Amino acid sequence: MNRKLIITIIVFSFAMLELLAVRQGQINAANKMAAQHREIEATNEKLNKLKIQIEKACAPSELQPILVQADELHEQQ
Repeated sequence: MNRKLIITIIVFSFAMLELLAVRQGQINAANKMAAQHREIEATNEKLNKLKIQIEKACAPSELQPILVQADELHEQQ
């Protein structure tokens, strides 16, 4: 009886250790996904800032002086 109880406890312990290992793997995967999500969000923020800079640089108020200057150069030639 004692022998069966000891074997049962040992088998049960190994099963619990395996379950703990699986759970730790899930936690690690979730942590990795969260880190990647934060990285994606930071990259998207940089991209949005660049889009705003491009829109400002291409605005008609910014392009008008450049076009006038180009017309003047063209007329001189």
